[in-house]
Amino acid sequence: MIYAADGSAWAVRAYPLKDEHGKVVNVIDVCSDISEKIRLRAEADRNSRLASLGELAAGVAHEINNPNGLILLNTPMLRDVLIDALSLFADHYQQHGQLELGGLDYQELRDELPLMLQRIEGGAERIKRIVEDLKNFVRQGEVDLSDQLDLNEVVKAAIRMVDNSIKQATDHFEAVFGTLPRGQGDFQRIEQVVINLVQNACHALADRSAKIRLVTYYDAENKCNILQVNDEGSGIAPAALPHVTDPFYTTRRQSGGTGLGLSVSARIIREHGGQLEVQSTLGAGTVVTIKLPITKEGECA
Repeated sequence: MIYAADGSAWAVRAYPLKDEHGKVVNVIDVCSDISEKIRLRAEADRNSRLASLGELAAGVAHEINNPNGLILLNTPMLRDVLIDALSLFADHYQQHGQLELGGLDYQELRDELPLMLQRIEGGAERIKRIVEDLKNFVRQGEVDLSDQLDLNEVVKAAIRMVDNSIKQATDHFEAVFGTLPRGQGDFQRIEQVVINLVQNACHALADRSAKIRLVTYYDAENKCNILQVNDEGSGIAPAALPHVTDPFYTTRRQSGGTGLGLSVSARIIREHGGQLEVQSTLGAGTVVTIKLPITKEGECA
């Protein structure tokens, strides 16, 4: 096998030509382009690995979710107990002077215990998000595309869901809604995609002066509804850009990214016959474009 300058792979077979005495007098070389065969084999291997990974992820998600649910269920009660206990600690400190529990004096109890509980809750919520990402990654099956879908209403609902994240990330958020024909699709799954894209945009911003802008419009030529999510964030490095929709690929590992959000989003859009495209300039921002056909049988170019 040899590789051409354009990256294509070629299989080479040599057939000797012999004379009447059995001596090789010539050779016929037959070259076949096997690039597609190699690509399909690699894709089959990758799908097989992902299927195995999906089974593992489903088991892990279940085993983690149950004990983490207990943490989330009980921390509000612990918070209430802590508030009452700190009041008692304060009274004791005023009446009797120094107080020490578990090796912590009163000042440390007052300052550190609320932070400890806050970190526990934050960690549990992070685990919950990771489990949800794993469950979404594993979730497969037929998508019901028979329902009427108003993309503008989906986007508005998603914005309401992440309103707090938007307010914490930027002072400059804008959503511009064009006139769209109704399409067909699953409202909640497309809402899940929009929520993920807006949250990614929020995480990408360096400060509150950077902008996030959402725009919807209708592409009459290709009969597709379009959503663009534009952020003025940190952007994506050119080397990373081709991998942003790969499962478990993330540039935010240290801040809690699982690398599943865009992968799941891209799959949902494909299930709807659409496309998810990412364009980015490092240091300048990112534009994610969703294209959704307005008919179940349609596909967006």
